[in-house]
Amino acid sequence: MQEAEEILLEALSRYGIPPAASRNLIERARERSGLGRSPADWVRLAEGPLIEEIQEIIPIFQGKGEYQEALMRLRAWAQRHAALPLHDEDAPARVRTVDLSDRAARERLLAELAREEGTVGVALIRNGNAEMRFPKASANLPRLLYAAHQLVARRRPYKVAYLVVKEAQVFLRPLGEYVVAVVTKRGANLGRVLTRLSELQVEGGPK
Repeated sequence: MQEAEEILLEALSRYGIPPAASRNLIERARERSGLGRSPADWVRLAEGPLIEEIQEIIPIFQGKGEYQEALMRLRAWAQRHAALPLHDEDAPARVRTVDLSDRAARERLLAELAREEGTVGVALIRNGNAEMRFPKASANLPRLLYAAHQLVARRRPYKVAYLVVKEAQVFLRPLGEYVVAVVTKRGANLGRVLTRLSELQVEGGPK
């Protein structure tokens, strides 16, 4: 995917690495990691394997500064593109309607999302209260997740937000009066989680 590669080439050029050498680094990192070319794979490549390749020629490279900014752009690009059908451009987007007024439906949704590979915990947050499947979560977590939602929403309306915090990935999906929060380990399947959350629609509400 050319746009993803261009983001990385531009970042590496700022470290004095010419485009041809940058492409070689990217391809070597891809071969060694076994990653493909999906939006999620591009992000995983940039977060780890590519940094290791760069460190072989620039030992002090830590993936900060200009590279970190490029990585944020790459994650935003992946968020926009991960849910697009790759095999049939005319295929309609899947929609799954959930009735969040029903407690049993909320419990089912939490249980399903919690079973996704790499998931650390999930929460449904409404008016400062949360229903969670989140072992060992702190009492402040729902407040922090909701604050993250408000921060993103102030910038612009969004469908699914994706954030990286320390060793975790945080996904937020507004649904009517609720915010669905999914926290996964780093390296969990980014595209799958984005797709699952994008498919959700609250019963009687907008997509």
